[in-house]
Amino acid sequence: MPPKLPPALPFLILLSFLFFYLYSTSLLPHSSPSSATTTTTTTTTTTTTKTRTTSCNFFKGNWILDRTKSAKPLYDESCPFHRNAWNCLRNHRENMGLINSWRWVPKDCELPKIDPERFLELMRNRNIGLVGDSLNENFLVSFLCILRVADGSAKKWKRKGAWRGAYFPKFNVTVSYHRAVLLAKYEWQPKQPTMNDGQKGIYRVDVDIPAEDWATITDYYDVLIFNTGHWWGYDKFPKETPLVFYRAGQPILPPLGLFDGFKVVLESMVSYIEREIPHKTLKFWRLQSPRHFYGGDWNQNGSCLLNEPLKEHEQQWSE
Repeated sequence: MPPKLPPALPFLILLSFLFFYLYSTSLLPHSSPSSATTTTTTTTTTTTTKTRTTSCNFFKGNWILDRTKSAKPLYDESCPFHRNAWNCLRNHRENMGLINSWRWVPKDCELPKIDPERFLELMRNRNIGLVGDSLNENFLVSFLCILRVADGSAKKWKRKGAWRGAYFPKFNVTVSYHRAVLLAKYEWQPKQPTMNDGQKGIYRVDVDIPAEDWATITDYYDVLIFNTGHWWGYDKFPKETPLVFYRAGQPILPPLGLFDGFKVVLESMVSYIEREIPHKTLKFWRLQSPRHFYGGDWNQNGSCLLNEPLKEHEQQWSE
């Protein structure tokens, strides 16, 4: 059993959208995507009548049960961007009313409700890209459904190389997801005579080469959101089919273990992002949320059976 990843606060998948929204408030509307400017990452709370800058740690707070009308979700089961298997309302997942009534409340500051129309206006004529694993894909689905509230003419669209996305013609905004679960390029190589006994083959990971799914998009997006994490476990890559790490086309020696390889890939991909993606592009790195499968893993009919937020001792970060 490998060591668990360091603990972090739960439900970062929800808070990621918060930061994305708050940072967008500092972007002024413009007429051309090419004129986007660099934005500093200062936490800013904005209202329609006044702007005030405060210091606030949005990770410190509590989940509260809020059954008021304002706590209701912005969208329903009719959103066309849902994947059928993920549409909990349409699939009659029990206790959805209760689940949708939980609200995150930071300890020392207010958390404004997302305003889809205002967000899209602030992002007018811009392109937003998400790169990573299913956490970013889950986020994309909810994100698109929220934004569609402000533009009912939104339609499915994706840039070449993307898995899915949407176009919002009223605001000329595009949002796409590029699947790259390790961020770095990796490929299956069948067993060779020199391989250790018991190995069926290896997954070669080139730590210094980004996955093809996002290597060519660096000039297109005005905002990019990256993540990786849950695939870096022995449940995904057991000893029979391990990850083997390469740099400059050659195996790294001595061989790296999975978590050391994870660190090297992160360092290499961050370096690539800083070097190749224009400085004017607003870049985010999402943290990881806890695992949430019960009764089996993601590919074994596992599901989330909880109706309330995980407590600290219930969080599991890796197999």
